[in-house]
Amino acid sequence: MAKSVLLHLFMSFCTPLAFLPAQNGESRNLQVLISHLCSARDLEAKERALNAITTSFPNAGPSLLKLAKRTTDVDAKWMAIRGIGTLKYRRAAPFLVESLLSKHPYVRANSARALGDMKIYSAEWPLITLLRGEQEGGVIEQTSLALRIIGAREAVPVLRSKASHPSTQTRMWIFRAIGYLGSKDDVPFLAGHLYEDHPAASMSAAQAIERIMALDFGFPKREGPSSPEEGLKNARRWWATHKSNWEPASKAGAPKR
Repeated sequence: MAKSVLLHLFMSFCTPLAFLPAQNGESRNLQVLISHLCSARDLEAKERALNAITTSFPNAGPSLLKLAKRTTDVDAKWMAIRGIGTLKYRRAAPFLVESLLSKHPYVRANSARALGDMKIYSAEWPLITLLRGEQEGGVIEQTSLALRIIGAREAVPVLRSKASHPSTQTRMWIFRAIGYLGSKDDVPFLAGHLYEDHPAASMSAAQAIERIMALDFGFPKREGPSSPEEGLKNARRWWATHKSNWEPASKAGAPKR
């Protein structure tokens, strides 16, 4: 009886979920958690519900998709989309592509990340289109990561166009993506960011060069706080020595790449 009352209370706060089945104990437990994800008033409670769903119910993708489609609670929507990505529910891909057009940044960001996590290669151009017109740093970050995961090399010119974003963190994500997707032709562009106002952004540009050129500038490999100073000195010194390799043939003869 107590469980039935609890379920009724949860469902009363989340009427869009009334369509969910309750055929057995497991489905009822999932139903309660999804209802709580929808009805909880603070983000921490929603996060706990989502974590319980993705940890205990690996087949919850269809229920999360129904929630994401029908709820009017924006936080519940983007969290459900995050859960879809965590559970790799690929049948949700068309809905996620549609959600890239949402007016809500968290919905766009989590939809992009979910498409990347599931390696939906057909989403490459919708993601590039999103990135091209996007101004929100968090959305740019998650979209750049998604493009990096699916190996979308065609995204590099658009990534480069976003590298003047005012957020240091966003620029770092962009440089990392270029490091994975770019080529030697992108090295001069990255080298132009070795003297960023924030050393963390310069370090990300240098590490992108490292990856493309298979170099090691000596940045600390351990986790946690560290100084990029020595690595940046090495990166700048390397570029000063090798930048002539990228000068136009009219100035330096044939490229030495």
